[in-house]
Amino acid sequence: MIIATLMFDMERSRKYLPLAIVVAVFLEIAVAPIPSHGLEPPRAGEVERLRQSVEWEPRKAFVGELGNHRIRPERLIGALRKVRRAALDASGVSKETVNALAPAYAPPPAMAGLATRGSVKVFALLIDFPDYPHGNAQSYVHDRLFGAGSPAEAPYESLAAYYRRSSYGQLFLDGGTTLGWYTTAYNRSTVPQTRAGRESLIKEALLHFQNQGHDFRPYDNDGDGAIDYFLVIWTGPDNGWGGFWWGYQTSFADGTFTVGGKRLRDYSWQWESNPVGRPFTAKVTIHETGHALGLPDYYDYDDTVGPRGGVGDLDMMDGNWGDHNCFSKWVLDWIAPTIVSGGSRTVALNPSATAGEAVLVMPGIAADERFAEFFMVQNRSRTGNDQAVPTDGLLIWHVDATLNTSGTDFLYNNSYTARKLLRLMEADGLEEIEQNRQANAGDFYLPGALFGNATNPSSVDYSGQPTKVEVAGIVRAGSAFSATYTVPDPPPSARVPLAPKFSVLR
Repeated sequence: MIIATLMFDMERSRKYLPLAIVVAVFLEIAVAPIPSHGLEPPRAGEVERLRQSVEWEPRKAFVGELGNHRIRPERLIGALRKVRRAALDASGVSKETVNALAPAYAPPPAMAGLATRGSVKVFALLIDFPDYPHGNAQSYVHDRLFGAGSPAEAPYESLAAYYRRSSYGQLFLDGGTTLGWYTTAYNRSTVPQTRAGRESLIKEALLHFQNQGHDFRPYDNDGDGAIDYFLVIWTGPDNGWGGFWWGYQTSFADGTFTVGGKRLRDYSWQWESNPVGRPFTAKVTIHETGHALGLPDYYDYDDTVGPRGGVGDLDMMDGNWGDHNCFSKWVLDWIAPTIVSGGSRTVALNPSATAGEAVLVMPGIAADERFAEFFMVQNRSRTGNDQAVPTDGLLIWHVDATLNTSGTDFLYNNSYTARKLLRLMEADGLEEIEQNRQANAGDFYLPGALFGNATNPSSVDYSGQPTKVEVAGIVRAGSAFSATYTVPDPPPSARVPLAPKFSVLR
């Protein structure tokens, strides 16, 4: 483990400077590998029903073990590193200084997860049982994973088509393979509902295809000796949220098992159809693949702990529909947001479903505080993967990427903590998401709306201090929304030099 330590002298630590510069000089951490996991959202009212039953505690323990509510830390670290480099570059320092204070971040392959850019090879493993034969042909499933799919099902016509759009043509999954159907010699009811039972079933099916001559080596995209990610699709009914037969993404525990000389790493586990007997659709695989890429669930697992409501279903990783939000796209390296760390700047944003545009507003914070709290703004309009959003307009997100005390993970998530990693600022100020309601058209910032210290919601940070961030002067021109973003600069006497004492302990 690498633990980064910054040593500011006492005088410097009392000064203030724009967060872009703070990030540019103090956040230098690395993390132990933390597998990405994900869990298909529950049906309406399902958690409430489970909570009244004896099944609640074991299911709650199971989803906690999955760790599905956590983001891959290295994804956000990499994104913050890019902001640091941009902030330093904009300040006029030399390239040598930029490289010294913010070297390019490349996590070890075991930490990186599925590549977010380029042509990435994955495979789907289809498994059915004598008591639950499949209802969808292998070719039908393949077309909705790695082919063109059906235009009538857009924007979820296929896994590959969705991610090609969401990444602005930077991630290609259309070279994937669909293996199956593999039919077991026993009924599904005999499969032990444990991790060992799940992995034994997967091993059996993989060895079948290996014995038939399938080459698994191409699915090790980064050449580190492990298959980065694959999908398992099984037949039969689910047994509810948090159950064994549910949709989730996890990692393979048996490091000794190989196919084609390659170990297994992350995989998703999901149904053929729900309810049973319906045509296969790509939606669940889109959500679970988001976890393989490094994203967390943004929905609230237990509304008795921390703030309620996730992001009001307004995201693929919450409500299982629509596009990924701008924060997610930033950490996946699909967008380079416009950074406003001081002064005023007017920026026009096109719809984020079709244009990789967003604004990242970074107010001044105390130099001795180790956290990254900021706002992100995007134009969410009814096009592309966002065809079903309630209206067209700007969304403002409050992000709190505070680190834990060891600098190895983030303190907050949207499921169990005292504040959210990602919170939607509801323009109408009704806080309906915090009441477990869905996001709606009133949450979008439209011409005439204002976001600032004295508005509701406000740009005050979580410590209660005014950031003086302001988003004003919103104007619509066609499909674009422009606004003026203001972050008051600290006086020159309060600025901290760009070269604090700094060391990395190994």
